[in-house]
Amino acid sequence: MMKNQSNKPMRYIIYARKSSESSERQVQSIDDQINFFKKLAKEKDLDIVEIFSESKSAKAPGRPVFNKMIDFIQTGNAQGVLCWKLDRLARNPVDEGIIKWMLQNKIIKQIKTFDRDFNPEDNVVLASIEFGMANQYIRDLSKNVKRGIKSKLEKGIWPSGAPVGYRNKNKKIVLDKVKAKYIKKAFVLYSKGGHSLKELTDILFEEGFRSKGGGRYYKSSIYKILTNTLYYGLMKNRDNYYQGIHEPIISEEIFDKVQLVLQGKSQTRRKKHFFTYRGLLHCEKCGCLLTATTKKGYVYYYCTNGKGNCEEHKKYLREELVEKILGNSLNKLKLKPEMVEILYQSAKEKLNSKRDYKKDIVKTLSNQLKQVTTKQERLLEGYCSEVISKEAYKKKEQLLQKEEVELKIKIRKIDKKTIRDDETLERIKKLFLRACYAKKEFLQAQKGRKTKTLQNLLWNATVQNRELATVSFERGFQLIANEPNKDDFEKMRRREDSNPWSA
Repeated sequence: MMKNQSNKPMRYIIYARKSSESSERQVQSIDDQINFFKKLAKEKDLDIVEIFSESKSAKAPGRPVFNKMIDFIQTGNAQGVLCWKLDRLARNPVDEGIIKWMLQNKIIKQIKTFDRDFNPEDNVVLASIEFGMANQYIRDLSKNVKRGIKSKLEKGIWPSGAPVGYRNKNKKIVLDKVKAKYIKKAFVLYSKGGHSLKELTDILFEEGFRSKGGGRYYKSSIYKILTNTLYYGLMKNRDNYYQGIHEPIISEEIFDKVQLVLQGKSQTRRKKHFFTYRGLLHCEKCGCLLTATTKKGYVYYYCTNGKGNCEEHKKYLREELVEKILGNSLNKLKLKPEMVEILYQSAKEKLNSKRDYKKDIVKTLSNQLKQVTTKQERLLEGYCSEVISKEAYKKKEQLLQKEEVELKIKIRKIDKKTIRDDETLERIKKLFLRACYAKKEFLQAQKGRKTKTLQNLLWNATVQNRELATVSFERGFQLIANEPNKDDFEKMRRREDSNPWSA
């Protein structure tokens, strides 16, 4: 055991830190740092009186645990510091100065790191060099990151996490085909006026637009989306703009219209009259929307004839007829609840079988992980006992760390897949049950609710000669509509097996 000048055993503290910055992911974890010095203290008979740890960057002063540690040493509770490297203690001139001053004045009598000792009488210069290198690293890192970001932007590449509607792939952003559909709809709906941000969030939520955690996107999030130029291809970084090479979701024209509505400068005004089915039907002949009007107390729908060459606009449809047309279209979704339950139980049995298989795989991987941990402990013991050289220790430890990370990733992926499969199955069951009662729900709903019901079910519907010409449903419901014989259990089951919505 090391003693100070008063022949009293020197008391040590352990200080372990891991930066929250991604650039330092390779640094030993806090637990690893603490375990290393605990074993080293046992080997060298060192007296550890306190352990301090924190997850915080050292590039600026103000770390609470670091300050607490300094107070602990200054009041004479300890004289030595055990830390992985000096850059764990400080990476800024202020904290560096405190440590160096305490070392020079023998308030700290020894700093023991992973591979070196620093003492007041012989290594202050070396400590200064190491602290300087740590501080310079932070400064260079900031410059390099900014330079890298600018370089990517100039090449048309978005340099950070993909915004909603895109996903990161091969260091670029590509369309997230599911969420991009919602982003486009948000811009198109809002550009027409007549919807507040709150109403827009409600519409998108009811149609299935969810955050990563499965929650709702609120007004502030939708506002950020509607004001983000990246969606039409123009990337903004601070006050500079760059043309992106990613695929735009909307046109610049739609973006500009949205900005006018947000600023209250659009000539579009909120609709004075509410018509239940306006915006839900198109003319089969010219593709224009059907609009509505009131005459003698009755509501009529007709083609807007926006292209000026359609005769269908002369054919008016009473609202009762439109309701009948749309209600009949929902017959395509008709399923028997008992059929849904059979399909659900069948899929659940398959999932349970897969889950047992995954449990066996996780058990095997967990045993392999335990073996890696045992090897790491034995390797550290060998290094502390000076049986293994520093170079051999580092090389083998890197391989074991890599193996440990890979095993943990595999286990995490299997766990996530199991959870996702369960959630998907429940979502499918809910969708199928919704299809069972879709027509009944529509017919019994109040006017405002009828609109939302159809918005959740229909993707597009066209009318010609006062009759339904074509109808398509939202993704999941369209798969049900495409099945001609919904009473054929075996056929439905085979379709479920090959269905991308199937769990």
